[in-house]
Amino acid sequence: MQDFDDDELTFITLLSEIGAVEQIARSKLDSALPGNLNVSNFALLNHFSRGKDEKTPLQLAKAFNVTKGAMTNTLNKLEKLGYIHIRPDWEDARKKLVSISQSGVDARDNAMQKIKPLLNKIISNSININERELLAELRKFREKVENSFVVN
Repeated sequence: MQDFDDDELTFITLLSEIGAVEQIARSKLDSALPGNLNVSNFALLNHFSRGKDEKTPLQLAKAFNVTKGAMTNTLNKLEKLGYIHIRPDWEDARKKLVSISQSGVDARDNAMQKIKPLLNKIISNSININERELLAELRKFREKVENSFVVN
């Protein structure tokens, strides 16, 4: 059996805690979201709420750190629901461009209202945590982890 030093064990524990938070949050959000949306669908609609720019499926897959195939499945579901538009890229016929529809904006807003009580409960239970500082540190941590896997 291989021995691990304190830094390695701390890192493994940190990843385990982050994974546990993600699992709990995904489960609770899935339960709170309207029946036709899961967390992945909601995350994509929420992504578009920050900007109305069209994106290619590959750009979206990279942004969500998933395969293009997984993103295509999510996009197909959202398109069938009428929440997004997928059109050909007129400059490069090999590509498609994705944008959110007004129905998608409305579905995202409705989902936000559905999860608001859950978010408020989490916020009230974590009153001693400075979420903004934690978020900043988690973003730095994510970037360091991502950069550790960049091949030069």
